[in-house]
Amino acid sequence: MLYEFQVLTDINIDALLGNYNDRLHWIKQRGYNPTLFCKELEGNINLVILRLEGNQAGGVFRNEDVIHIFKHQISEILAEHIVRDWEDKLLRKEIIRSCRHLPLDERNSVHQRAADFLKKCHDNESLNLLMNFSRKNRITHRLLDYISANLTMNVEGFINFCMQDYLTELKFAVEVALEELRNQKEYNDFINLLRYFVDTQAPKIYEVNLMMGAAGIFYLWDGQGTKIEENYINYYLDEMLMDEINLDDVLISILITIAPRKIILHNVANLNSEPVEMIKSVFKEKISQCPGCERCFQYSSEKDYKG
Repeated sequence: MLYEFQVLTDINIDALLGNYNDRLHWIKQRGYNPTLFCKELEGNINLVILRLEGNQAGGVFRNEDVIHIFKHQISEILAEHIVRDWEDKLLRKEIIRSCRHLPLDERNSVHQRAADFLKKCHDNESLNLLMNFSRKNRITHRLLDYISANLTMNVEGFINFCMQDYLTELKFAVEVALEELRNQKEYNDFINLLRYFVDTQAPKIYEVNLMMGAAGIFYLWDGQGTKIEENYINYYLDEMLMDEINLDDVLISILITIAPRKIILHNVANLNSEPVEMIKSVFKEKISQCPGCERCFQYSSEKDYKG
């Protein structure tokens, strides 16, 4: 019995070769001899010949069964080749097509964001693994259908003509990455505007201490320990009551209005929130963290801390 399938690919095949040998132990144990031959053609095209030889007349498995298993193994190997070795090239091709107006550094940013999105489009790591497996599994089934009806495959042609849904997924990833980049640029422009505003006005209070509590609650006091937020919160009270503005926006607005030259952040455990990150971006070198003071200790030890 002799079965042979030929693959044409212009992507590096080192990983494919190693994967081929790793996956075929079961077939080898049944006395069959799977081999692989590779030849480089013009234009850096690799011709890969996947061959299965052997005969198990009278065995548990018929030759046809082993050939089908071999085809399935080839499908899995080629699916991994596409996802691992081709996906980066396909992403770059889509970025060149849809983002040619962007400078090189921004195109590279879109590429990185798109690749990250394909690998980690959900916060749940288990869901990421499941979705990546599902994408590769769909490619495997499409490959198996093709291999069952053909003896030769050009990988790029197969992707372009038989995997339009896969290309649509990559296009969507690029669109998501492009939107993220636009949002990031708008955010950076907004931060720069706030920074300019802060740097060009006189501070109403030189030093502000900030302690973040649960559920967005915050406490502000000046260098002498006097609470300062109440007078400023009253200005936003009507909008807060109508749900037109939240506490995070109020905090940032208060600090922008005060424009302090020094901000001390307390209660380090609660400093990874979005408003605090924005405050750090706007005030930068004006920010310092409290190493631990009486108020920090009081907050951590009292459930009903009042500031």
